[in-house]
Amino acid sequence: MVSTIKSTTIRFDTEVLNLIHKEAALNRQIATEFMRNAIQEKLEDSLDYQEAAKNLMESNGRTLSREDVIHDLGL
Repeated sequence: MVSTIKSTTIRFDTEVLNLIHKEAALNRQIATEFMRNAIQEKLEDSLDYQEAAKNLMESNGRTLSREDVIHDLGL
């Protein structure tokens, strides 16, 4: 599968941009890499939430405790 890379522009006020650069430096990343990772994490969190909400709706609100899952799996 061939992926295409595109670019976009995001405008930040100086204070926020300074915080991004500081946080990126703490993580030994460049700001672009830090922002790309932050956006990717946000997208993954959103998709996880959507999947969990779908599963909860399909289960009619039925949930299991961690202990029940462990027991059901025989762990």
